[in-house]
Amino acid sequence: MCCGQKRNAMKLDGQAAAETGAVLHLRYRGKLSVHLRGEATGRLYRFSPVQPVQPVDPRDARALLLTPLFRVSA
Repeated sequence: MCCGQKRNAMKLDGQAAAETGAVLHLRYRGKLSVHLRGEATGRLYRFSPVQPVQPVDPRDARALLLTPLFRVSA
């Protein structure tokens, strides 16, 4: 599978996730409360040390997981 095909498959996966209501539970590892707007959906997410795990749309999770402050919760 070449790059363009992978990109198209990722787009389709994102559309399927939105249609099925799929979420990823992300764990915030920071020490301060943060409010973030999802890059793909525009949805507001609120993380804090008291409530570090929140459900996140997979399309928004991609950008958050690029930082060391977030990881997928088990």
